[in-house]
Amino acid sequence: MTQCCFLRVPPLFFWFRSFHHRMALALCLQVLCSLGGWLSLYISLCRLTKHRSYEWSCRLVTFTHGVLSIGLSAYIGFIDGPWPFTHPGSPNTPLQVHVLCLTLGYFIFDLGCIWRFAWRKSIKKYHAWRSRRSEEWQRKRNGHVKTHS
Repeated sequence: MTQCCFLRVPPLFFWFRSFHHRMALALCLQVLCSLGGWLSLYISLCRLTKHRSYEWSCRLVTFTHGVLSIGLSAYIGFIDGPWPFTHPGSPNTPLQVHVLCLTLGYFIFDLGCIWRFAWRKSIKKYHAWRSRRSEEWQRKRNGHVKTHS
């Protein structure tokens, strides 16, 4: 007789028992905290500058990220080390990992801003391009553009 066995799914904490899984979870939490920080900066800028548009606040967050990431990268490259030209491929320092998580959180925030602000503009541009293309096709085919009566 054969015995039927069902797969048992281990509890959730089992997946995070190994060191690498805990590190991956810690990195994901750092990225989520970074995303929360960028979102809170954006919301506070929207509330502080009500006379400006929401897109302006998003651009100010982008400027802040640029200044912060350039400053931190310069500090890591020139002061904290290791020097990237003498130690290429060396393991990342904890500060480098923190800057990476900070930047990844910003990129997720920026993707949301693109989706929020540029989606409508790109759809309008697509429809304008398509109507121009249709008119050009009609001119090539008939020699004139039909007008709707």
